[in-house]
Amino acid sequence: MADSRNRPFTESVSQAVAACLHRYIRQRQSVVVGFSGGLDSTVLLHAASCLARDVELDLSALHVHHGLSIHADAWADSCAKVCRGLCIPLAVLRVDVPQRTGEGVEAAARRVRHQALADHRSDWILLAHHADDQAETVLHNLLRGAGVRGAAAMPESRDRVLRPLLGLARDELLAYARSHRLAWIEDESNADHRYTRNFLRHEILPHITSRFPRAGEQLAAAAARFNEANSLLEDLASLDLRGIPAEFPLPLMIFRELSDARARNLLRAMLAWHHVQSPDERRLNEFVRQLRTAGNDRHPRLDLAHYSLWCEAGRLHFRNPD
Repeated sequence: MADSRNRPFTESVSQAVAACLHRYIRQRQSVVVGFSGGLDSTVLLHAASCLARDVELDLSALHVHHGLSIHADAWADSCAKVCRGLCIPLAVLRVDVPQRTGEGVEAAARRVRHQALADHRSDWILLAHHADDQAETVLHNLLRGAGVRGAAAMPESRDRVLRPLLGLARDELLAYARSHRLAWIEDESNADHRYTRNFLRHEILPHITSRFPRAGEQLAAAAARFNEANSLLEDLASLDLRGIPAEFPLPLMIFRELSDARARNLLRAMLAWHHVQSPDERRLNEFVRQLRTAGNDRHPRLDLAHYSLWCEAGRLHFRNPD
């Protein structure tokens, strides 16, 4: 029999997943869980599998095989074993992580993994991010100089992606896993402090929490408030389009009729709607200044790692090779 002390945590995980599924997913829709085989995704997959029959979900799992670790094949085999035990179909997708993009291996692997999930043909994608991940992401983005959008970190729902565990601490997931006697893998790279997120997780956040015990909870709450503010800024950007579709190319006159702040907000929103990250504030400010002031004989251009913006024939164009 499971330890009764774990029951509240076990129930909180099941309730969180059930509530999220009820809010967004209809009967017989297809749902794929991003399954790394680690603690978090193992808990999510198990909880979802327990609920799938009651809500009539077409549930499956996707494991992205990065090939970055000598244990990658063993991890894929472990994921297959877990899914067989739960009678859940598993797809293993082998991907190549680019090494020389300038974004770092950690970020490149995350981008490739998210793209692999985005390409899956399911109605919904479940990811296992939790409150500790949220706090870490907020802190990481703020230290990188992110604005309101970056500080908003991860929403529970965005497009087809759902994060049912976002309101739960990692300790609650661990208690659930132990209560249900789940097995999971440990990625040795999670202990490598050369990676920024690991450094924050193991070095910085514990020091902050020792002085501010509710730091994780408060950072996650701040993310929710930033997310609300970001939604209002996106509403403002939509109004500033004045009925024009949120698509490139855009008439430069739109930017020239707005204040500096609203022009910058519109460009940030347009880039976010096209699923790319805004440039740093210095480059963004300078490019928007050029958009607003350049004469007809000038053609401002901004080339970044994954996309380009340029002016031609009085319109702002966008190209994303990805």
